[in-house]
Amino acid sequence: MTGLVVDSDNGLGSPRGDVDDGLALIALLRSGLPVAALAGVFGNTAEWRARANHRALAALCGYDGPVLAGAAGPLRARAPLPEASRFLLGGAGPWRVVALGPLTNLAAALEAESRVAARITEVVAVGGNRSSRGRWPPYWPYEFNLTADRRATRDVVESGVPLTLVPLDVARRLVVTPADLAALPGSLGEHVPRHAARWFRRALLVRGRRAFPVWDLVAALFVVDPAACETEATAARLHPSGWLELGVGTRRVTVVRAFDPRGLWQRFIALATAAPAPQPAGS
Repeated sequence: MTGLVVDSDNGLGSPRGDVDDGLALIALLRSGLPVAALAGVFGNTAEWRARANHRALAALCGYDGPVLAGAAGPLRARAPLPEASRFLLGGAGPWRVVALGPLTNLAAALEAESRVAARITEVVAVGGNRSSRGRWPPYWPYEFNLTADRRATRDVVESGVPLTLVPLDVARRLVVTPADLAALPGSLGEHVPRHAARWFRRALLVRGRRAFPVWDLVAALFVVDPAACETEATAARLHPSGWLELGVGTRRVTVVRAFDPRGLWQRFIALATAAPAPQPAGS
């Protein structure tokens, strides 16, 4: 059975940084899919904070599997392998990696042993932009996950592992408001709105509206229910600045091109409302 390794810079519970990873983790942990491990990585927040945030959500979602230490910064020569990278190297696999932060943990494993690529059935990540490069690419929308560690992005792209992208201009269509979060039940209904409140305040300041996109939740719900999203195969090319140009080049990727935002949100609420699903044996 293919195990999910969820690699995230989860900021839900930190004093700063985007909080959408937290909602993505809830969807995955409540899905009943075989989550083999959660891994922290730097990005929205410090790596140690991401792990602490993982543990809080794991307790609320009934997950008692491993929560692994990951990279605290971009790839460095001769740096010790993060625990998350060693897990990919040492476990039996095969693995499906849901990469919701910088790709450093996976890239470190690939650099240590290129044959690990054969055990990766798919990497699902948020990145690329189908409709526009923005005025100053890649700064709008900002390709944070792909440019935070450009060497890691290059390693993953050049490894040839099957890669599915949720482009930024597609993912941004799933937007949540405080009223949406009010539908969350019980302890999740207390935890998530409390820690998302600062991000709503930021959205009001930056966008003039108390609502924000939950980019990573789209990737998580695609993993849970691929039929809920329309996809297509296309080409991609890695720009020297670390972002992926879609529709050009020779690297084959799958991209999510469309979904029903309200339908996808209702799918998330159904998962969050359901009793914690038992983890499959061996996860």
